[in-house]
Amino acid sequence: MRIAILGSGSLGSLYASLLSQVEGVELLIHGRGSHGAEMAAHGLHLEGMSTHFLSNEEVFFSLEEVGLPAHASGTIDFALLTGKAGQTTYLAELARQLLNDEGMALSLSNGLGHAEQCIEVLGPQRVFAATSTHGAWRPSPGVVHWAGKGKTVLGSLPGGPGETEAKPLLDVLLMAGLEPSWSSDGLATLWKKVLLNIAINPLAALAGVENGALLRPDLFSSAFSTMQEGAAIARIERVAIPDDVELEQQLRQVLTATATNICSMLQDIRAGRMTEISSLNQAIVLRGERAGIATPLNKMLVAMVNALHVG
Repeated sequence: MRIAILGSGSLGSLYASLLSQVEGVELLIHGRGSHGAEMAAHGLHLEGMSTHFLSNEEVFFSLEEVGLPAHASGTIDFALLTGKAGQTTYLAELARQLLNDEGMALSLSNGLGHAEQCIEVLGPQRVFAATSTHGAWRPSPGVVHWAGKGKTVLGSLPGGPGETEAKPLLDVLLMAGLEPSWSSDGLATLWKKVLLNIAINPLAALAGVENGALLRPDLFSSAFSTMQEGAAIARIERVAIPDDVELEQQLRQVLTATATNICSMLQDIRAGRMTEISSLNQAIVLRGERAGIATPLNKMLVAMVNALHVG
């Protein structure tokens, strides 16, 4: 099986490292910047919950600054998009070039709208819904730290491929230790992850803490209230999400499982990069405005995170 990891930051690098250890998997890993350059020149080091060195002789590393190799066009079975929110359409275009006639794609990026962008480029028949709760961060270029084991969920979208088409990839993800499962309601799967992200990422980023710190009663209360605002929007849009009791349990479970993880938004702030707030809390605010529902906590978090980039 040939798999492309497109946008190999923290999460993409984790998936690449683990998938590379599965027999019969051939990888193309597409990165950018100092991390991509370091991987292409010297390979990728995995540390944390597992250790592994992925040599640049074992897989093909490509760079955004250079472009895709011509020989890879039309050869990929599955493309995993793992870049930042603003990269989705660009990465979907890369996937369109790389996928073979039967190839399919999925986006593991945080936030709302990624699956829709993939569908616009690739068509609904080639796109799965997908989420990941594995925790990863990059301590330095060429290194990824696996901070917390989570799950990978693939799901069906209207007009999209089903579990039969996903099974080969699900089998490979299982062998890689990425804890895959299938959901018949991909839209609900995406929203459940978004609700976790809007509750965890901005608060952890603004407080400058690891995820586990949000289990403190004061921070947890704020995180859960932020989640409830998003849940109200999901229910207005007729998405089949759990009740508040189960949502609270899920939030505690994820914070516990990823207690030592430095969330992607905090990584971005520390590195001076733009965050994914626009596809997370800002998306909730905009949908709330359209529905006539106030989302004051999400609106405040958007303003505070965006203020960090002023000047």
